[in-house]
Amino acid sequence: MPGLEIGNDRILMRVERDARFSFCTMPYGAFEDGLDLQEGTVAVNGLGRISGLVYYAMPCRFESLEVRLEGVSTPIVSRAVGNWPVDVEDDELETYPYLHFLEERGTGMPWRWERWYTLAGRHLVFDSEQYFERARPELRGKNWERFMVRLRQAVDLAEWAQNQEVAFTNLISTAGLEGR
Repeated sequence: MPGLEIGNDRILMRVERDARFSFCTMPYGAFEDGLDLQEGTVAVNGLGRISGLVYYAMPCRFESLEVRLEGVSTPIVSRAVGNWPVDVEDDELETYPYLHFLEERGTGMPWRWERWYTLAGRHLVFDSEQYFERARPELRGKNWERFMVRLRQAVDLAEWAQNQEVAFTNLISTAGLEGR
């Protein structure tokens, strides 16, 4: 199966069933080598490491990460780097072409994973919500806890296609997020 595609007057983008992502610029020609998902770890002070976080290692202009613990109203981690693309309206992302995927797994991490690929002009905005559970035997009552990790990555696909050495601005993709 060739995957699902969306496009506009600048970019044609494809996402395969296994989440492999590729794109080509106008005029529609050959697709760039695809990107596979990477697996990362987030270290959270006082809670240890959350492993299994999935992301794309791409040169982001903006990246944000928020980690929430079930039952706690404020995020335990909230970080952002880079600058949001000025020609993309964050409040109007649903008006751009997008693909939406939802996976729920009986086993494995994350056990629930929702992701959106929005093509806003020359930019890809990749949003994901990943849900994790882990054992916490020291807790009384329930012996597990749930985390929700929200990741947002914005990349200028046209610039990246022209210059594969474009600089990264990433929380996860380069050095990771350690003990913040």
